[in-house]
Amino acid sequence: MKRYLFVTLLVSCCFAACKNNGSGTTSAETKTQPTFNETKSVVKDVIVGAKRPITEKPDFSVLEWSVKGDVLTTVIRYTGGCKAHDFNAYFSGGWLKSLPAQAILDLEHINLEKDPCRKLVKDTLRFNITPLRYPGSNEVIVKWSDNQDTGDSYRYSKK
Repeated sequence: MKRYLFVTLLVSCCFAACKNNGSGTTSAETKTQPTFNETKSVVKDVIVGAKRPITEKPDFSVLEWSVKGDVLTTVIRYTGGCKAHDFNAYFSGGWLKSLPAQAILDLEHINLEKDPCRKLVKDTLRFNITPLRYPGSNEVIVKWSDNQDTGDSYRYSKK
């Protein structure tokens, strides 16, 4: 009987010591949840006529791509979280011949400090796309070079 009482007490103490309120653990769901970094509220200009440095495959994904007014807003996701990251948008200056005309943008991920962290980061980027206006038209389809299914219509008034 003493042995049974001792074993029961020992097991109870072990369970009580191992009780976890969840504060130090992460589930599979929280490991993949992106962290939101909305610090990129600045509207950057699209770089026209310059070729971006060639990369084999983008190290980020475009989650959303939309045009409102003269601003392209794109939500991107990449790994990092410890160092500074920046993005540029490039337009060659040439439109695809179609109705309406199409402008293809290249996005460049700038990670100069080689961020070693592996957090999933989600950022919102904004670019002034007025240089993409096609002469004599009031609409251009703006597409991403790495996935031309990703695009939106840019409507503006003729000048």
